[in-house]
Amino acid sequence: MREGFHRISPLADVAIQGRFGADKGAPGVELSVRHPLSIVTVIARKDKAEALSAALAGLKGCVVQWAGADQYYAVSETYAEGALYRELREKLAGLASLSDQSHGRIVIRIAGPKARAVLAKGTPVDLHPNEFLRGKSAVTQMAHVGVHLTRTGEDAFELSVFRGFSENFWEWLTGQAEEFGYQVS
Repeated sequence: MREGFHRISPLADVAIQGRFGADKGAPGVELSVRHPLSIVTVIARKDKAEALSAALAGLKGCVVQWAGADQYYAVSETYAEGALYRELREKLAGLASLSDQSHGRIVIRIAGPKARAVLAKGTPVDLHPNEFLRGKSAVTQMAHVGVHLTRTGEDAFELSVFRGFSENFWEWLTGQAEEFGYQVS
């Protein structure tokens, strides 16, 4: 991110580091907030879906996640404030409409052997490893909040929520993780 500028996470006062919940053995899940991030919503323009898909496949320095029909999120930890949006606006000119969501979305990472069990308490999405493959995304609801869910590893997922719902969502998520024990890092 831009030197001298540090965006404060809306979960800074809530996502306190430490071990919580059931205290027998290793924690079942680890929670963390991916912050700061550059997040850009990319939506294909009329009749440009194929060309956009090809252009997104060639992008470097960001991860592209499915976010709906002909819609994607471009996510990066390495771009300075607004730089990812500006670069994509130039590279995808005429192919897509873009919106910088860096200030509007919060990404929470959940990992560990009980991550699926915690998430299953709130979503109808089939999270079985053979069905929800690494890199796959789904748009769903948990705790009455719209969530963009992506599997990022063997037992690891990212949950992207609107900033205004992030504190309530965090409280719900930690409540669901208590029975398994959780570590906030």
